[in-house]
Formats: sequence, C-alpha cells, structure tokens
Amino acid sequence: MSHNKKLNTSGGSGRLAEIEQARVRTRLAEEQRRKGRSAMVSAVMIGFFGLAAVFAYLEVMKPEKDGPGAVEISAMRDPKAPAKPAADGKTDPSAVAAVTPAPAESAPEPVRPPVVAEEESVEEVATLDGEKVLVLTGLDAGRKETLDRDKELITRVIDEKLWASYRGLLMRSIQEGLGRLRDGGGLNRFDEVWNTPYLYRALLRHETLAAFSDSALGTQVEDEYSAGFLRWLLDHDEAMEEFLLTFRRGDDGGFALKFLTDAWGAAAENFPKYYNLALACAVVFDQPVRIPHMIGEESGTSNLVEPLQRFLWYVTKNEKGKLAAPVHRQSARDLVWVVCAPVTTSELEWAIDKLHMGRKRWGNAYGMVEYLMERAVEGLNPYDEYSFEEILDKGGICGDQSYFCVNTARAQGIPAMVLVGETDLGGHAWAGVKITDDEWTTGVGRIGGVSKGETHNPQTGSTITEQDILQWNDRQQQSEVTTLSVWRHLWLADFFDKSEDDDRRAAAIRLANRIGPAFTETWQALFSLMEQETELTGNPYQPNNLEEWKSFSKDMRREFKDNPRMAGLAARAESEYIFPYGEEGDARRLLMRERRRIERDSGEQKDLIATSLQREAKLLRDRGGDDADKDIMRLYDRALREFGGGLTGFKMMAEDYWGYFKDDSEQARKVARDIELAFKRKIETGDKNWFRANAESGVYRMIIGYYRQAGDPDRADMLEKRIEVLIRRAKRGAL
Repeated sequence: MSHNKKLNTSGGSGRLAEIEQARVRTRLAEEQRRKGRSAMVSAVMIGFFGLAAVFAYLEVMKPEKDGPGAVEISAMRDPKAPAKPAADGKTDPSAVAAVTPAPAESAPEPVRPPVVAEEESVEEVATLDGEKVLVLTGLDAGRKETLDRDKELITRVIDEKLWASYRGLLMRSIQEGLGRLRDGGGLNRFDEVWNTPYLYRALLRHETLAAFSDSALGTQVEDEYSAGFLRWLLDHDEAMEEFLLTFRRGDDGGFALKFLTDAWGAAAENFPKYYNLALACAVVFDQPVRIPHMIGEESGTSNLVEPLQRFLWYVTKNEKGKLAAPVHRQSARDLVWVVCAPVTTSELEWAIDKLHMGRKRWGNAYGMVEYLMERAVEGLNPYDEYSFEEILDKGGICGDQSYFCVNTARAQGIPAMVLVGETDLGGHAWAGVKITDDEWTTGVGRIGGVSKGETHNPQTGSTITEQDILQWNDRQQQSEVTTLSVWRHLWLADFFDKSEDDDRRAAAIRLANRIGPAFTETWQALFSLMEQETELTGNPYQPNNLEEWKSFSKDMRREFKDNPRMAGLAARAESEYIFPYGEEGDARRLLMRERRRIERDSGEQKDLIATSLQREAKLLRDRGGDDADKDIMRLYDRALREFGGGLTGFKMMAEDYWGYFKDDSEQARKVARDIELAFKRKIETGDKNWFRANAESGVYRMIIGYYRQAGDPDRADMLEKRIEVLIRRAKRGAL
C-alpha cells in the first residue's frame, strides 16, 4: 500500500514562477543575514580574547607590590587618570602606551562569556525549533523543493542528533496541517488525514519515533550508514504501519532499533521482503529466549536463541522454498508465533528434513507422538536428549505431544502455540495452529471440559486466553482494511492526547470503537476515555455519564455474546460505575440473569459463573450489616448446587466460598460440609478412568485441607482413605 500521490508541477503559470523566485530571493537574503551575524559574533569573540590577553600579560609583568620598578596599573581601571611620572620627572612612554585605551571607533564592545555561551546554546536548539513548519498539505507539499528540504532535514537531524526537536517540529507541522483540513461527517470524519499523503506520513513518523528513546536513536543512528534502516522506515508508510501494528508498550525500543539496523545490514537488498520477519524477531528477542534442551552441535554453546542467526536461518530456508508457510507473506504479528521456538537450529533442520505435511494438516503431528501412559501415571522419563526424533520414537504425554507439534510447525514457518488448562479430566496441554492465512484453530489435541485455556505471549510475556485467540478469527479482525482503519483512529487519538486536543481525541476513540467493535483494544481505549470524563455530581452523587456507562456495558456484552470472556470490561464498568449508584436488588437480579445466560449459552466457560458470584458477594460485603454473611452463605450454597457441574468452575466457587468464612471456625465447618455435599452431588463420578479419578481426588484434597483448618481432623482422615482407594483402583486400570 502506498499513500504517496504524484503531483504534476510542470507547466506552472508565470505567477507561480514569480512567487518561487521571490521565495528564492528571500532565502538568499536570510542566508546573508545569518552569515553576517556569524561574522559579527566571530569578531566579538576575537576582540574579547584579545582584551583578555592584554590583562593576562599585564598581570604577569606586574612586579611585587612596592618593589623596585613597580608599575601602577590602577590607571587601567580609570582611563582618565594621568600616567605616573618616571623617577626623572618625565612621563614613561611605555607606561602611557600600556594604559591608554584604543580609539573608541576601533574598540570592540565588551562581551561577557556567559552571554556568548547562552547565545550559542539557544542557536543550537533554535536551529530546528526555529524551523518553519513542514508543508504537509496542498500542492506545495509535493514540490521538489519541499521534498528536498525534508531529506536535508532528516540528514541534519541524524548528524546533530536532534530527534526530540524533530518530533516537536513534526507535532507543530501536523497540528497546522490538521487545521487546514475540513472534518468529514460520521465515520468519515478523519478520513482526510490518511487521504493527505504527506500529512499522514508525518503522523506515522511522529508515532513511530515515539517508540525509540533519544539515547537509543543517538547510539544506534550515528551516521548515514547506520541510518540506512531508519531512513528507509521513515520513507515507507506500509513499513511504519506494520511497526505500529506490531510494537507494544513494554517492548524494548532500543533493542528493536539495534536489531532492525543489524538485520538491514545482514539482509542487504532482501531486507524489504523480510522486514516483517525482522520486526517479529525484534519484539520477541528483546527478552532472552532460552533453549531448555540443547541438542546437536549447539549443545556446548549458550542456551539462548541467537536473534540474528534465527532471522537469517528463516531467510535462507524461505529463499530455498523449504517452508510450508512462506514467511515473507505473513504479518509480523503472526511471525511472533514462529520465530520464538525455544529449540536449537539443529532441531529446526530436523523438522525441515523429516516432516512433510501441508499447513492445514500440521495438527496431525500431535497424534504422531504415541501416548505413553507410564509417563502420565508414574512420571517415567524415557528421554536422553528430548529431541524431536526421540519424542517421536519413544512417545510422550500431552505436554510432549504439544511441544512436538507446535515447534515443528514453527520450524516450517507456521504460527503455533502450546495451550494449557484444566479440564474435567484434569490438567491438559494441546496446540493452537494457524492452519490458513486467516484461520487459527485451537482444537489440536483438545479434549472436552476446558473452562479456560491459556498460553504465554512470546512478545509481551503476558498470558492470553483461548478465547482471545479465537477472536482473531473474527471477520473484522481478518479484514486488513478494517484493521488499518481502527488503528489509524487509535494512532490519531494518541497524537491528539499528546497535543492536548481532548475533544478530537475523544471523537477519534469513539469512531475507532464504532468501526471496530470486535477489537478489544477499542473498548479498552473507550473505557479509559470514559473514566477520564467521569465526575460525581448531584445529590446523591452519581457519575455524570451514568447512562453512557450503562450503554457501554450493554453494547459490549451484545458484541461478545458468543465469546463472553472478552466482555470483562463490561463487568468492571458495572462494578465500578453502575452498581454502586443503583438499587442493590437491580444489580443482583442482573447478575442472576448473567449466570443463567452463561449456564445456557457459554458451554465450557463455567468459571465465568464463579466470577459473577464474586461480584455479587462483593456487593453484599460492601453493603455490610448483620445479614451480609448469611446472604453470602446462602448465595454460594445455592450456586454450588445449581451451577457446580464444571470441575474448574466448582473449584473456583468453593475456594471463594471458603475464603469468606475460613477465619470463623464454626462457620468454616459448615462451609466445608456444604462444599463436600455439593461435590458429591454435582462432580464426583467414581469413574475408574485414571485422569478423571485423579481430577476428583484433587478436589477431595482441597476439601480435606478445609476440614483440617476448620478443626475437624476426623472427617479429613476419612476422606483421605477414600482418596487412596480411588487412586489405587484407577492406577490398576490405567496400567
């Protein structure tokens, strides 16, 4: 995508030529005045140092006080004082010469060094801050002299390291450029910004440069050679867009700039083709990626992935057509899930050489590893190296299967991740794989009863859920046009925030949310905006924008009705800005309806019921009063009987219920008993399946701990015996 438009400047009118000539004359005159001022400052400096030299000479030649041949120099301080007569009564001509001031017309004006230094400092800063704003709109924006000035300005910024000043100039220029545009209507209000190519490029530059500190820019961009990558980046809108779509708060901008500069030199003319790959490496390897299993020739070297080596390995394999998913056709955001493989290069080579499956069928690699029951039941470790080849040969459990599937996929350029979570059969690991250009699946090796699968984001280090990943398949998020439109509004909102234009910032955020309601980022931005706009007014106090908060909650829940975990901000809005200012009964009825809806529509995500109960219990506790504890006890006792069908949700509810009453020994015993009875009614199956028996025994161990804390060891001992029988029977069946 290119946002540059060629402007036809040939054949201009005579009037335009006259204007241009006038501009040239003005610039020449300004240059002459600048040179004149520089010459004057030089002359002043020469005069000052000359005068200082005279003082220094006289001080050196001055004899000891009252000694023979002493020369009185007080006349130096008073030019009108007569010269001191010599011993013979005549005036000493050398003394007269020494104290007689030069003629007025030839004496330079006294100049104080601090003033000169201050002028030099001001001039250095003002050289850029004093620049006229960049021409970003109209016909003049595309003229040769305007473009030449832009290049010369970048050169100057690089040479003099004026990055902060350059960002300030960009801000002033963008503000003036925005002032020359007319806002559109509705969803198109700011479209003229991205339809004005040089203005949009300046906005992208301003937002991109904000990712790098001045010290990082000064260190990494030292001359024209080292500035090659950054010059290229700042001249290509698509590259800056991809950078801004990928880079996240918390990423190390200094490392990213250094790596991209190194990759620019290493990849030479191929760099634009592999820019997205380099960018993915830049945001992943700003934190070391450790290789837990050093295999092959690299076993005697560092146990860290070497970033540039990993980048060049993928470039080489891609150029040879070895990858099932060519990396040069993928976004940096997807490639983050490729380059992060915590394995040695020799393991990547094995996967390339030995496995040949299509991208859509790569999930079959999970089942290629035979399940090893002895490893699950007895903890057997059959491996010497834990290599791909050894895992395939000896088998493994779900963690080994997902490790093999995911990292061999990454070796082939296929984005993939290991997911973990608790199921109705206990803890489990499975795989998420991007099987086509626009579809992620999280069904590789998945079993039923998963309440919440999670994975580790290799870029940010944060935890993301299976529902986050499935949201990436949404039609809006798969649309490049919609994605870019959403983020353009968010970038513009960020600029308005920095330039303290609150009204237009608010408008840009609200438009981003209207254009892309499937993007959780737009809801996060809207939530932050509304928090800043909220004031408590009236009697009794309530938010001035209470109705807007109600609409926010309602609209977000409607948007994510098929993926309710993504509506977490709606729950927060209710708890912080709606429920405290309404009737308690209304809030409790709303939460009850929410739990009914989750039970009916949300399948495995029963843990969301536990979250809803937490919110209602907090309402009751905040209300206080003598009946609060009784109401909380009734709430959980009833919920465990009604909604306790999922193992994960049951455990969450039980832990919360216990947490409210654990410090009251009398109440704690009742709570432990309530949890045990609900467990037997809703969860316990007595199944001889090893995995189910192990999962149920885990809940029993939790209840045993509650009885011991509540002072009922006899009940705890009885349940422990029951667990022993359950596990022994299941183990016999498994082996």
